[in-house]
Amino acid sequence: MQTLLTRNWMKSTTKNLASDLLVAHSNTVQQIAETLQTASRVLISTHEHPDGDALGSSLAVHFALKSKGIESTVYIPDPAPDFFQFLPGFDALTTTKPNISDFDTVILLDYTQLYRTHLEQEVLGRPRVISIDHHYDNPKQTAINLIVAEGAATAHILFPLFLALDIPITQDIATCLLTGIFTDTGSFMHDGVTPDILQIASYLMKKGARLSHIAHETYQKKDLPSLQIWGRALSRILVNEKTGASISLITLKDLQECNATLDDLSGVVSMLNTLPQTKYAMLLVEFESGKIKGSLRTEPQKGIDVSKIAKRLGGGGHKMASGFEITGHIVQEDGIWRVKAVA
Repeated sequence: MQTLLTRNWMKSTTKNLASDLLVAHSNTVQQIAETLQTASRVLISTHEHPDGDALGSSLAVHFALKSKGIESTVYIPDPAPDFFQFLPGFDALTTTKPNISDFDTVILLDYTQLYRTHLEQEVLGRPRVISIDHHYDNPKQTAINLIVAEGAATAHILFPLFLALDIPITQDIATCLLTGIFTDTGSFMHDGVTPDILQIASYLMKKGARLSHIAHETYQKKDLPSLQIWGRALSRILVNEKTGASISLITLKDLQECNATLDDLSGVVSMLNTLPQTKYAMLLVEFESGKIKGSLRTEPQKGIDVSKIAKRLGGGGHKMASGFEITGHIVQEDGIWRVKAVA
């Protein structure tokens, strides 16, 4: 049973947190509200290789629309990592590409660049497409764009948006939003974590989200393939004293021999970034034959904008955390690791 003091604190906190982050985006919030008032079938989607923020945000929107009597489908371009099965609504996710004409409204979340949704051709020029993202380099190509670079996660943006739209924060929504915030802030360790974000986390916990369970499922629980592939990544650390880069590489053969996936390497690049004298860290993984995913991490005091590196390689992201994909193979020749072009 909540005490009067607790209820009053929650009301005050809700009011403050609902207004601050979106104060400069009131017109866009109004557009979203008006669009959803006439929506009946909504397609929700996010980026390829979905992470905790992409999945948590997508499922939170799914439950939010359901509370308004709006039917929705959640499409993800790639399968979700198994360790996110604890998320409410996980079974509602589909990797089957939908017929966009079956939907009157589309909501795209956390995707940075449209091509990462695998729906670029379908949504360009289409009305009633809403983008919600916290990546500053999102080019705002859809009809309605709520791009809030100050957001620590897309789930962070959704919290005040739901409150503005009078969507009740249920336990399921709270769990999804807290998962998105927790994972995209590096378990609240990134420099962008503010007192407001911790207040939001506290509020979501009061609504039933279990932080300890989220932490266990996303960071603390490792199976044998995950530990084995981490071992290979950590055994191959290369430090470039000239650039201050700490780099590791994983081949497709490594993944196959360890029976591991790209998702099992989540967190490795952040570990590389903890090495003394490291200005930034990079992890290269050949996750499919001829396809290499690069992840970059740094910290504010190190004076490196890793998004510039990612952009040169066709990717993007944040100044502190970015990524890219290139074609090629990771090979070792004469004891030296190289990225070779696809023949």
